[in-house]
Amino acid sequence: MSNEPANVNTPAEQMPDYNRTLGFWDLFSISVGIIIGSGVLVFTGRAIAITGRSVCLAYLGACVWVVCTAMPTILMCSVIRLLGGGYTQTNLFLGEKWGGFYLAIYILSQMGLTLYAQTFSLYFCQLFNMDPKWEKIVAAVMITFFYFINFFGVDAMAKVQNLMTVVLLGSLVWFVIRGLPKVNWDTFFDQDFMPAGFGGLFQASTLLTYSLMGATSLMPYSAEAKNPQRDIPLAGAISTFSIAILFALMGVVCSGILPVAEVAGQTLGVVAEHFLTKVEYVIFMAGGALMASATTLNGLIGSVPKPLVMLSHDGWLPRSLGELHPKYKTAYKYLLIYYFITMAPLVLGVDISSVSDMTLLGSYTQQALFIFFMRKIPDMFPEAWDRSMFHMPRTMFDIIMWICFAGSVMNVWGQITNSSATTLAVNVTVMVIGVVFSLTWYKSGKVTPTQSYEIETGV
Repeated sequence: MSNEPANVNTPAEQMPDYNRTLGFWDLFSISVGIIIGSGVLVFTGRAIAITGRSVCLAYLGACVWVVCTAMPTILMCSVIRLLGGGYTQTNLFLGEKWGGFYLAIYILSQMGLTLYAQTFSLYFCQLFNMDPKWEKIVAAVMITFFYFINFFGVDAMAKVQNLMTVVLLGSLVWFVIRGLPKVNWDTFFDQDFMPAGFGGLFQASTLLTYSLMGATSLMPYSAEAKNPQRDIPLAGAISTFSIAILFALMGVVCSGILPVAEVAGQTLGVVAEHFLTKVEYVIFMAGGALMASATTLNGLIGSVPKPLVMLSHDGWLPRSLGELHPKYKTAYKYLLIYYFITMAPLVLGVDISSVSDMTLLGSYTQQALFIFFMRKIPDMFPEAWDRSMFHMPRTMFDIIMWICFAGSVMNVWGQITNSSATTLAVNVTVMVIGVVFSLTWYKSGKVTPTQSYEIETGV
């Protein structure tokens, strides 16, 4: 007899009926597009200001922290298909009464979508010498375009994402190919290499984790993948390691051509303009800077509704909001709601960056809790774990999970030490609100948790 967790009063016909059409390359493209966001354009210069030319090592160190955060999720995705993304994770490993806690952190953490559109518009207007007054209009057009694309289903979103990702990768690889021969290796390892020692390297690595996150954003797409237990882990792992190496090489170029003092705190455009021709510079900025923001925006918009659909299904949110479009199988009501949420900061002139940054600590803390309790995966799903492509001896599994947990805790600590008192207060407030809402609403009897995962026999 199977020891897998049993179904929880969930007739199959009532579960969200997504189109399951995403293959490996679709998921790889989505992951790459989300990872390569505006972070690399901005944070590379900031990291150089902290650790100098060892920014390349900082990117590799950031990859370690990101893997520590993502590895348990990758292992989990190799075992089950998650229909509700992080919400399913919460039910399984924290307990079904904590859905409201997850919801409180999730809603605020997704408010940063506006930033990607604003970043796109900023580079767009600078590149084409447009008056800054056009920035809001360009941002609004981009938001509207990608919500429109996502309304027509995951196939339409994936086709657009694949095309933009090819352009994006081509631009960044060309930046490295053209830049590496111009690096001054004679002075590369002088006093500007790791000037603040290992402490500065650690601080820069923590900062750069923001530039490499994205693999775990594939988890909500588990519901629409053809073979999520194989393709999501592979796409997430390969994309993270590949982009970390690419970013490390970009760090070498950014810090090794001009004096560190001239590039510290600057964007990639400052370095690119120095060694690329005018035509190459325009192509790099259009294909790199613009596509980095566009692919991240598109990929995240596609993933936003998945947990909300299951939260509605289980009664944490109005059930009618979780309905899927009969033809395109998209959560059109939540897409419309988040469209207005994403547009609101533009219309109201609100600086959303401070709000989104303040939710990072709460998200990292929640992720650390997930990792701690995901040590139970082999016990909860013994047969599925035996079939997993990442199956390993239990001792090795436990060691990896404890290492990942320690890494995630260190990442949380790094965020705490780099956060202001206001940021800490906001995060604590959000988590307290989430706890109170969870316990109160769960006791009201209006929540009926269901099994929002599937175990498939073949991988």
